[in-house]
Amino acid sequence: MKYIVLYKGPATAPDASHAGWPEWFQRIGDALVDRGSPMMHGTAVRGDGAAAPASIGVNGYSIIQADSIDAARSLVASHPYLALGEQYSVELFEIK
Repeated sequence: MKYIVLYKGPATAPDASHAGWPEWFQRIGDALVDRGSPMMHGTAVRGDGAAAPASIGVNGYSIIQADSIDAARSLVASHPYLALGEQYSVELFEIK
């Protein structure tokens, strides 16, 4: 199964350190499907066509594969993003 990993939290500065990320990518090996990308400047579009800044704090994504949601949780448990503080989290969603 594939899972999208969403990195949620306060906006990170464009020059924020990504120390530990390459090592995490290497550590999970073949479970990494797509290392993803940072995301910024989100826009929410409403049904009436109005637009506003996105209301969720998603800072980026990756795609991993694992046999189960528990296995996916084990893969992200050591992600360096989680060391930034309690305001930061990683959310997993199964994708087809």
